[in-house]
Amino acid sequence: MAKPNAFAPQLRDGDIVLRRGLDMMSRLVMTQGDAARFSHVGLIVVRHDTPFVIHAMPAEGERPGGAILEPLATFMSAAEAADVAIYRDTALSAAQRGAIRQAAFAQLGLPFDERFQLSNTKKVYCTALVVRAYADAGIRLVDERATIQVPLLPERVVPPDHIRRFPAIPLSLIASLSP
Repeated sequence: MAKPNAFAPQLRDGDIVLRRGLDMMSRLVMTQGDAARFSHVGLIVVRHDTPFVIHAMPAEGERPGGAILEPLATFMSAAEAADVAIYRDTALSAAQRGAIRQAAFAQLGLPFDERFQLSNTKKVYCTALVVRAYADAGIRLVDERATIQVPLLPERVVPPDHIRRFPAIPLSLIASLSP
């Protein structure tokens, strides 16, 4: 897999990073929808020229659950990812990127939403974190085709891969970090 620092100079706040994970939750997510490539999503935030990812995950082993901040290098490490791609809305203004960044940081520490409800603002799952951050910047990220009904869940969900497949705005692939 490519090294994340090779892409650091071109990454910006608000870039969307998708990965196909290797854990049990990733395998479960990949069964939802059709022909999914990615099982997890987060937002790039840049601190001191270093890319980080804000994303939400269930607790697993020693890893805490909920919305967390971690280096892109960790997010895309061989231990975590089989495939990674980064997308950007090239029309974002600096103010919109700032609003997305602020909204992403505001969600840090929220517990993981095991019921995957976009309507629950007290908990968060990965796609909800990204969709909400864009919404706080006044941007509708995905269109109506992005939601699916999953058995046993109370409301329709947006699978991570549907952000790239059914965007309501033009997204450009800026990096593909597949092995």
